[in-house]
Amino acid sequence: MKFLKRCYAELVSASLFVRFRNKFGMTLILFFIFSFFLISCTTEVTLTVQKDDSVAINFEGGAGDAFTKMLSSAAGMGDSGQTDAAVIDADAVSYELARAGFENVKIQQKKGGAVQISMNDKKQSSYIFTSGIIKNSKGKLSAAVSRKSLEDFYEAADEQTRMLLDLFLAPVFNDEEMSESEYLEMVASFYGKNAANEVEQSIVKINLISKDGSRETLRYPLTQLLCGLL
Repeated sequence: MKFLKRCYAELVSASLFVRFRNKFGMTLILFFIFSFFLISCTTEVTLTVQKDDSVAINFEGGAGDAFTKMLSSAAGMGDSGQTDAAVIDADAVSYELARAGFENVKIQQKKGGAVQISMNDKKQSSYIFTSGIIKNSKGKLSAAVSRKSLEDFYEAADEQTRMLLDLFLAPVFNDEEMSESEYLEMVASFYGKNAANEVEQSIVKINLISKDGSRETLRYPLTQLLCGLL
């Protein structure tokens, strides 16, 4: 049964990858990987409530070598070996973030493929908030990262984002139950052992700074997020 499920997932993933690449291009694929899958040893997201009750969001992270090479190959760019080259189109990414409800978007690309993005969600209208993953109650930020809120995030996201999320075969987005070891085995069978190792070692760090200056820091292993084991 596991073998059949794995084969099916691989076929679906390959089909979605081609559809997404053909329709939307590689820039968005790379951006959403940075934004949602956070493939690096530690990726940090900081949300801060401002005096006007808007929420400033700062993201810093990047993709691991295995995923970067896989995506570059899929985009037809080959393996240039240049790790300092820009990996996203800042103008295109800013446009997509504006459509999602963010303002004052600033993007900085660093050596080694790391990306830093700062932006502002003035009305908390993006699906970071509408899904319930992050809440702002009278200036007090809180997180409700659970299987249900992650599923709601998936349902609230636009088609482009959902297609990208599907590429990573995350059980939490496919109404499946799977252990972390089973999930990593599936990732390794499709993307290779190095990619699976990157996922296994990745930590997502979320800093919540409320209007009164109080601060809460949450850390999640990426595999737990993708498997919905929270």
